[in-house]
Amino acid sequence: MESQQPNNVRAEVPANERVPLREKIFYGMGGLMDGGGVALMSCVLLNYMTNSLGIAATVASTIMMASKAWDAVSDPLMGAISDNTRSKYGRRKPYMFFGGILIVVALCLLFLPLNRFDISTGGKVAYMLVMYLFYNTISTITQVPYTSMSSDISPNFKERNNANTIKLIFTSAAAGIAYLVPLLFLEAYSDGKITDIDFWLAIFITFGILFGGGLVMTAIFVKERAPIPKERVKFTFKGYLKPFKMKSFKWHIVMYASAFMCMDILSALAVYYATDVWGSEPLFGMQFSSMFIVAPLMVAAVLAFPMTRIVMDKKSKQFAFRMGLPFYILGGVLLAVLDPEWAPPVLIPIVAFIMGFGFGGAQMMPWIIFPDTVDIAELKLGYRPTGNCSGLMTLIRKLAGAFGVWVVGIVLDIGGYQEHTSAEQVGQPDSALLTIRLLMGISIAILISVALWASFRYKVTNQKLTRVKYFLDHMHNGTLDQLSEEEQKEKEALIDELA
Repeated sequence: MESQQPNNVRAEVPANERVPLREKIFYGMGGLMDGGGVALMSCVLLNYMTNSLGIAATVASTIMMASKAWDAVSDPLMGAISDNTRSKYGRRKPYMFFGGILIVVALCLLFLPLNRFDISTGGKVAYMLVMYLFYNTISTITQVPYTSMSSDISPNFKERNNANTIKLIFTSAAAGIAYLVPLLFLEAYSDGKITDIDFWLAIFITFGILFGGGLVMTAIFVKERAPIPKERVKFTFKGYLKPFKMKSFKWHIVMYASAFMCMDILSALAVYYATDVWGSEPLFGMQFSSMFIVAPLMVAAVLAFPMTRIVMDKKSKQFAFRMGLPFYILGGVLLAVLDPEWAPPVLIPIVAFIMGFGFGGAQMMPWIIFPDTVDIAELKLGYRPTGNCSGLMTLIRKLAGAFGVWVVGIVLDIGGYQEHTSAEQVGQPDSALLTIRLLMGISIAILISVALWASFRYKVTNQKLTRVKYFLDHMHNGTLDQLSEEEQKEKEALIDELA
């Protein structure tokens, strides 16, 4: 009988809730922007502005942070717009289709080679602020609906888990590409191996097609199966913040924001750490570069992926999230401690590989958890606030990443970091080098410890989700009044514990 269990589980899924493998793959393609968009900005944009355009680190990081004031308005509005959209193409897909096309335009304008024009530093600052606002607006138009799709692709949590696992293969691949490839482009540009025109074309064509193409494919080929409420929900900021009052959503957000903010800081610092701290140390016959940090980290994350998926099924999603986090913390501490004056450079890729085992689960699990959190919110509120929750999640993701990079820029300036244009080579003072190393270690240790703590506070399990789904089915069928007295008490206890 044990060997028949997978088939029995499959048979339990109603036909209208099943998601074909082909469709799951197309759904995963939309995750290329989800996994790579913020990664691209966090690892490249700060360094591009300081070391290519000559903008001070504090000013550059403030540009990135200031744009989030607009996101605080646009993300909630996009969530409400998406939730209240009624079209024959669905609630989410039209925004992903047109937004996917506009992503190419936004990247083209953001990385336009400004040094080719007679523009003052102040002009460059103004241009980058406007174009980064435009890029973030297009990101919001696509990512809030796409995040909602993780819940809307099926009302069955087993089917969602499978679809979101495939999605995470794409997001992990995109994160690896977006963390590694742009840094190689940037270092080649800084070293004079490619021109600013080459860098511009490489960035906007490569990632415009990757991100935009994936979103368009998702919009064309994926169905939204979750029931669409007949009533439209009136948007208010007070109502929009309701999910923060729910325990599961709150701890989910803390896990998510801490882990992703940590990676944003790590990726923003990677090129500084590689070029300025270890740049004079050759490794494997090559000049030391960020590739020796990002590549082994991503390889280890991919290797950890199957184990994380198995642990998720056998234990719990939060256990799978936290099982590798001690490796993440250990790696961050070692990056801060290791000094080129006495440590061999080969230790850096080894440490990055160790970190990757924690990175995989930390990046993977929050998105698999998200639809479960929406189910719990629906059980409490009586309506499904998918766009609401995805808008908040997208906003917190952006705010956390921007805040982390903003802090990096300010601390680098305090540490004496010398910004420059790509045509210059500047030796950094010892204070700046020490600042870079300490930022790596302290930020990772603190943020991953917070994520680890939050994972123990998140109490949702597959067994509880099965009961949540049972009560939601009664809600959708209008038969809640047919529940027994014991079931009513069980429902209220679940809401009290989880929401």
